[in-house]
Amino acid sequence: MSGLKKFLFSFVIFATICFFGLKWYVNAEVDKELTRAVADTPGLALSYADLSVDITAHTVTLKGVDALFPSGQHVQADSVSISAFDRKNPIPHYATISARGLTIPVTPQNFGEWAGYIKGLGIETLFGDGALDYAYDPETRILELKNLSMDDPKLGALKLTGALDNLNLTGFRPEQSFALGIRNMVLTFDNREFMRLLGADWARRTGVSESATLDRIGMELEGLAAYAGAQANEPAREAMLGLKTFLNDPGSLTVSVNPAESVPVLYFFMGRDLFENLDLLNIHVDAVPAGGI
Repeated sequence: MSGLKKFLFSFVIFATICFFGLKWYVNAEVDKELTRAVADTPGLALSYADLSVDITAHTVTLKGVDALFPSGQHVQADSVSISAFDRKNPIPHYATISARGLTIPVTPQNFGEWAGYIKGLGIETLFGDGALDYAYDPETRILELKNLSMDDPKLGALKLTGALDNLNLTGFRPEQSFALGIRNMVLTFDNREFMRLLGADWARRTGVSESATLDRIGMELEGLAAYAGAQANEPAREAMLGLKTFLNDPGSLTVSVNPAESVPVLYFFMGRDLFENLDLLNIHVDAVPAGGI
């Protein structure tokens, strides 16, 4: 072996040792920092079976996660990957997090007043993959929600994107929610079994067959669409017809909000009716049947 080959071979071994040594050191430091952060947050309890750091992808992955939040929510996940997270502010100004095998029990702590209704549908737990990706600009006071999603292989997949303004995340207080402005929003839902459970619940409550219940709701939506049309409220008319299409053949539903200018949340508490609000938001509803036609 020539001197150059010996040098290269030795360098590769040295680099490999350094890489794995660095990885071990980084893992240990991240684990220590995470433990400290949890300890500094009152009411937060976090446990995990393993922690790893992908240096090249700048991603921290926790496996076997069990989290109890200060507000009482309790969730578990097979794995949670964190590729971006703001540690400088009490309320993070940005985060990119994904979870696999996410388990969310249907409890009052997790779902508030909706827990009883969701359980009434026969849903005890949400299970699937979830993601959260957002960024906040303190100068413009705009929060961009790039992805908030939950994909339950049994019930369906829900995803929300959009942007809010007039948000003071640095000194946020709940009463400031009324001052928030909606710049745009897109909600998509790919149905699996959820609409079947919902339809069965509607039938139980009305005391008639599921098909008769759906027909009745469809007729009501047609009537609302006709009323909106008579008022020259095209966004509301299209929204009602889109909901009727989805109700008849629930495949996927996309609800988009694109107002001409930011709409303060306070506007919805100032006596406007549903149709005025739909027009104000410039709402659009697009439904694709389950067959994709």
